[in-house]
Amino acid sequence: MITLYRIVKEKWEESAFDGEGSRLYGGRWNSIGRSAVYVAASESLAILEILVHLKNTKVLENYVLFTLKLDEADALVLENDDLPDNWNEEPAPLQTAEIGDQWLSSYSSLALAIPSVIVPREQNYVLNTKHPGYPKLIKTAKKHEISFDTRLL
Repeated sequence: MITLYRIVKEKWEESAFDGEGSRLYGGRWNSIGRSAVYVAASESLAILEILVHLKNTKVLENYVLFTLKLDEADALVLENDDLPDNWNEEPAPLQTAEIGDQWLSSYSSLALAIPSVIVPREQNYVLNTKHPGYPKLIKTAKKHEISFDTRLL
């Protein structure tokens, strides 16, 4: 089993796994209109993913951490050789969203393991909210308190 980590603001904890944020705004691995949930393979990577997108360090309060348990067989792993050369550029290239959209449409796996742009030797996972196994995965979610060490800021 793989433990996955997702950090969200407390005010969004009830909708932490509905995929609405990615559906409304898109992401590196999905286009606007496509629902997906992004999680990290470690708590520290989940923290880095929050910090790298933070515009104001004063809002680093009132977050919660969720852990999930994913069976390794439910994940398709994208290796660096499978990615376009510009996969880690900012802003995200259209090619990565196209890869993710094709994967979402295929229902071939519950999760897509992709390298983190921040730490490429570590993995993030995209979860397919429309996959038949998704409700079972969400039942494994456990909520944890989290606070950020002020030295990170």
